[in-house]
Amino acid sequence: MVQNEIVMTLSQKLSDPSEVVYAITMKDLVVAIAGRLREDALHLTAEELLLARDEVRETFGHYLDEREIFELALDQWDVVRQL
Repeated sequence: MVQNEIVMTLSQKLSDPSEVVYAITMKDLVVAIAGRLREDALHLTAEELLLARDEVRETFGHYLDEREIFELALDQWDVVRQL
């Protein structure tokens, strides 16, 4: 069986194969900013917050290798499955 057929078969076992597994929200970013800047964060403008959002998107685009994350997660998943 080729990979596309396996993917199709496994996807049919799920109620929603397009379910988001992980996401980062603006609130998550605001929490990180507040943790870093503390009360100084209160002086930020909406434009500065949107710039931070854009930088986070760019950083994830450049540094996030989904293959590595999947490999780590699936290694852990295999261990748990064997318990």
